[in-house]
Amino acid sequence: MIPSRIIGKTTGDNWIGLIDATYAIILTLLVIELPAIILESIKEVTTRVHSAIALSYLIGVLIIGYFSVFTIVYDIWSYHKALLFDAVKLRLFALSTGWLLFVSSLIPPFYYLVNHYAADVILHADASKEYLIYSRTFLFFLVLVLYLLLAFLAKSEKRQQGQSPERKDDLEILYGTALSKAAITAVLMVTVDGIFYLPPPLGVLILALSTYFRINFFTRQRRPSAGSGR
Repeated sequence: MIPSRIIGKTTGDNWIGLIDATYAIILTLLVIELPAIILESIKEVTTRVHSAIALSYLIGVLIIGYFSVFTIVYDIWSYHKALLFDAVKLRLFALSTGWLLFVSSLIPPFYYLVNHYAADVILHADASKEYLIYSRTFLFFLVLVLYLLLAFLAKSEKRQQGQSPERKDDLEILYGTALSKAAITAVLMVTVDGIFYLPPPLGVLILALSTYFRINFFTRQRRPSAGSGR
């Protein structure tokens, strides 16, 4: 790990290029396996004429799942980048950035497993749903960990000295919305195993759509009054 004395000479902006490149690779890996699964399914359907409708359904499920996971990863990248700008607690950000990128890099392989088992369930009526549930649950778990890490970083950064009132307000919003999304992820992960990813992927779609709204169950934005430091 980089010595603290060296980290102290850097700024959070120094990691922007690294996280941009890493998340770009992650988003690329999400889509790169999609054609392979579709082609594999088409080959199977050629020997099972009655599965043409199932193939159309599968392609729809794969596209919805890809859109959903892409949106979630994009949202995580947005939080990560916003937190790194003007970061004060650089030692913590150096450690946490490594963990955030590591956990994020696990999303594509588990997303591939979800797609593989979803295709199996759709095209084979007698296929077991057990591994689909396991892989889908772990995918939600990875997203939960990421949002919790982001919420922790926002809260920790807000407590640092030297933050402007506007920056504190922004960090409070980032903390509240990240924690809210973590709560939504936890609820979906725990309560909907038998419904929301057997397929279509309604659970992950709900989570993806929630990223378009400022859902905040835990904090509210405080507008500083004139002449006030808060």
